[in-house]
Amino acid sequence: MPALVGDIVSSAIQELSHVPGIATQIYSSPRIRQYVQNAYLLEIQEMWWPEYMYYQQVSVDGSTGAITSDLQGPLSYIDDYGDIAGVYAEDRNRRLREFPQYLNPFAHQTGRNQWYITPSYAVPHRPFIVYPPQSTGTVVVWARQRNRVPFQDTDTVYLDALLLMYDACWMYATDDSTAPAQVNRFQLLAQKRRTQMKASYAQQPLELDPRFPTDTYMITTEDSGWFTVADPALGVLA
Repeated sequence: MPALVGDIVSSAIQELSHVPGIATQIYSSPRIRQYVQNAYLLEIQEMWWPEYMYYQQVSVDGSTGAITSDLQGPLSYIDDYGDIAGVYAEDRNRRLREFPQYLNPFAHQTGRNQWYITPSYAVPHRPFIVYPPQSTGTVVVWARQRNRVPFQDTDTVYLDALLLMYDACWMYATDDSTAPAQVNRFQLLAQKRRTQMKASYAQQPLELDPRFPTDTYMITTEDSGWFTVADPALGVLA
């Protein structure tokens, strides 16, 4: 659920048993906001959080292999190659592979089934290119957006606010190091909340075997190749 950074900071202050109020927290508030930012930067790498993921179609320049449009979702530009979760030819379901470092990309002249990607920061907001350089067509990019840093109290984050608060409280308590039991408490609560959030994204049916002849077969036949892990109402396998 979206939350303001300032609200997470205020919750952390209360959780740490500090006296609330701007006048009384002129020193701890900036520190806790920094810890919230640190927690965000750690947790955003934990998995491909659906709230931050974005699909975009972009064309490929047939002379350089570079994409011709910036990668920009509703939350941010995508600038980091590490935030690219997958690149697909527009009519294919298999992700393009990363180009092997031991091959010469300019000697690679095969067709579209042999497209590859590799990092490139030549143009801002376009963190990869496609090999071979003569590739033409459209690719679909699945990438992770990010909040801008440094955080401001008015910024909205889409990671779980409770998880970020427990992480920030743990960092603050560890740095203070006056109450070992409190450090352990926040660490355990953060671990538990992280586990809960990951589990919450595994509630939908899971595809068992994608090796079907065509996409039409998967859509029109009764045997759609998935199962439900559990029925929450009954607590048994469905």
